[in-house]
Amino acid sequence: MAGTIVEVRIPSEQFALEQTLQRLETVRFDIEQLVASKEDLILPFVWVGTGKRDEIEDAFGDDDTVDDFQLVAEFDDEYLYRLEWSTRIEVLANILVKQKGTVLAASGKGDTWNFRLLFGDRDAITETNEYCAEKGIDLEVQNIKSLSGHEEGRFGLSQEQRDALQLASDRGYYSVPRETSAEELAEELGISHQALSERLRRAHDALVTNTVVLGHGPTGPSTDGTAAD
Repeated sequence: MAGTIVEVRIPSEQFALEQTLQRLETVRFDIEQLVASKEDLILPFVWVGTGKRDEIEDAFGDDDTVDDFQLVAEFDDEYLYRLEWSTRIEVLANILVKQKGTVLAASGKGDTWNFRLLFGDRDAITETNEYCAEKGIDLEVQNIKSLSGHEEGRFGLSQEQRDALQLASDRGYYSVPRETSAEELAEELGISHQALSERLRRAHDALVTNTVVLGHGPTGPSTDGTAAD
């Protein structure tokens, strides 16, 4: 049975950090990891970027949904915090515990949280959607993809794109200086230089969209996990 990835949006007022996100409206918050030991205890590790530490911590201190926080790591102008939420985050608890879902990525900015979730089957998505409706939570589904059972399904890559990226990496195409040319890669793959260029461009776009740009919209209309060549 293939797993299913679904991208959803939830208003911050119905989830967490509403006051912090509104106060620091230009700052993006990315959940790095979630620890769920039971239904009412979810401790997130959150990356906060392009903000000042004192402003971030002042916002956390005034946020009704934050009971405690701890700075774990600091890199340039990015900070990793471990948060303890004071309220029951029911929707996320339902996803992690009841439906045995996995949060692949989550990002909050302004008035919205965006999630990329992995479920074992589509029935779990339906049940989660019904649960949110019962609780008055506006869960907006942006995109659904069925995993093909291969790694590329998670990142929106076709097998041809994955092969091209792997070969380019193996041959040193991304090294500085480059150890091979696009023409040599195209010849080894048995395709034209233009076809290789388009394949790599689409692969790079898929990787950026599926690993970096979460929070700025859905990855696309696909519902079957397929990708263009």
